[in-house]
Amino acid sequence: MTDISAQIPLRVYCRNCNTPAGFDILKQTYRCPGCGELTGIAEAGQAARNWRRLNRENTRERREGTEYRECTCPSCGARVVFPEGDASRKCPYCDSALIRPELLDAARLPEIMIPFFITPKEARERMQAWAEKHAKTPEGQAVLAALDHLTGCYAPYQLVRGPVEGTVYRDGGTRAYRCSGYLEGIAISVSAKLDNLVMNGMEPFDWSQARPFEYGLISGQPVQLMDLSEADTEKRTEEEVREDFLPEIERVLQSTGVNVTVASGDLLTLNALLPVYFIKEGNLLAVMNGQTGRIAVSESRSRVTCPWVIEPLIYTVILTLALGWFGDFDAELMVYGGLVFGIIIFAIMGDGRKSLVRNIVLKSEVSRARRENRRLHIDESRDILKNPYDNSPVFREPNERGEIVPVVIRFYGSGRILKLLVTSFVIIFLPALLAVPLRLLAMESGEAFMANFHLEYGAAWYTLAAVTVLIYLLKAGRVSVYDTPIMYEIMPDGSHRRIKGSGAGGGSFLSMFSDAEGNSRLALFWQRERAAGCFAIGMILFILLGSALTIVFGGE
Repeated sequence: MTDISAQIPLRVYCRNCNTPAGFDILKQTYRCPGCGELTGIAEAGQAARNWRRLNRENTRERREGTEYRECTCPSCGARVVFPEGDASRKCPYCDSALIRPELLDAARLPEIMIPFFITPKEARERMQAWAEKHAKTPEGQAVLAALDHLTGCYAPYQLVRGPVEGTVYRDGGTRAYRCSGYLEGIAISVSAKLDNLVMNGMEPFDWSQARPFEYGLISGQPVQLMDLSEADTEKRTEEEVREDFLPEIERVLQSTGVNVTVASGDLLTLNALLPVYFIKEGNLLAVMNGQTGRIAVSESRSRVTCPWVIEPLIYTVILTLALGWFGDFDAELMVYGGLVFGIIIFAIMGDGRKSLVRNIVLKSEVSRARRENRRLHIDESRDILKNPYDNSPVFREPNERGEIVPVVIRFYGSGRILKLLVTSFVIIFLPALLAVPLRLLAMESGEAFMANFHLEYGAAWYTLAAVTVLIYLLKAGRVSVYDTPIMYEIMPDGSHRRIKGSGAGGGSFLSMFSDAEGNSRLALFWQRERAAGCFAIGMILFILLGSALTIVFGGE
């Protein structure tokens, strides 16, 4: 029998010193941390394919003399595999009698697996303890009611490795952001009967315990083979990549309201069998990692959230309290003022924003199972089995030469903040700025400048300007700013260089008049309502010039 390496191809090893190599996402190649040797993606993929070929040869040799049958459930369609002599004759999903046709399809056979570590008795005790702890929730009650249906099964997965790219849109924004990443250690459930979102909740597995598939290890255990179509498998892969990318994308774009479209490149996949205990009754799906003991439970509940509401609500409360402070906290003034502030703020910041629908999946903490004196112990911690691979995406944008380069994205630099402050100051005090040269011309010899310069007489303009500045800061400073990012190219030495032209136009006064598609509302309004536009311009100029003249001559 051909001997193959014990190194499961979940990692890439340096061809020079055999040290595990890490993927350099900026240079898109593997680099040895010891000797610095480079290993390309294609080379790493070929090594994994060689391993697959040798492993399949060994699998065929190990299978000789052993009869295994695939059984298709006539009720739910699940495909279950067990040895010819196995006494089981029931579907683990619906308890129906199984039909046993000819032997399994070699194309769907697993290549690697992780054996069960937790026994059925231990799994039931742990699941019951979890349900009792969550007895006040619908999920906990459902698990307690269906605990007798807890079943152990080797579930089908695909392990995915390779490059992926994503296109990202921010809610309410018009700009498309591009990012790319590299998947390492990602397991995709390819069972049509078990919801992938819930299955994700019981991960991760300890991949150091993975081993080449052996028929002897599944003896006496139900085994489900992959029953998901190629299109559905690709869709699940994209969904899982999207979930892995989301935390970093939301951090960079400063929003949970993002839309991510993923495109996978040349992905290497390995078929795997992983140990799972599960309860599937009606809307309930409760799963337990048969290696680590982590639990995830769903009762098909969902919740609708609008996280974007928090920021405009905070602004509304702050402005209402500020208005109350200036108005001796008059209740009527605060109610009407707060209503006006709320309408303006929510109208601007809610344009194009959507609610989020999240399925509720209750999960225990990340865990690792071990034994001391034959007694099971479950260690739980957020840092246990932390993925050693960094799957965080890197944003890539064209530089001034048109080259697609890795970038760091920023939305607020010192120059942009200064522009917002200066523009706001000019809007508010524009009558006073116009009044200064008038006052200098009207001053008599020896007269003090402030003797007849009354800023308070510009109240009509200040009222209009206050609303204008509020709209400007919200639209240009908190909405449109995300369509004009300031980008810094990541140089080979790790330093950052600002890309010329990036961020141009961000924070400008005219950006407050753009719609969700980036078109100017002013231009559209002028085309359709030119007479009304002329009237509006005339009124603004009248208030502006009147306020400037009143500041200078109002005290005479």
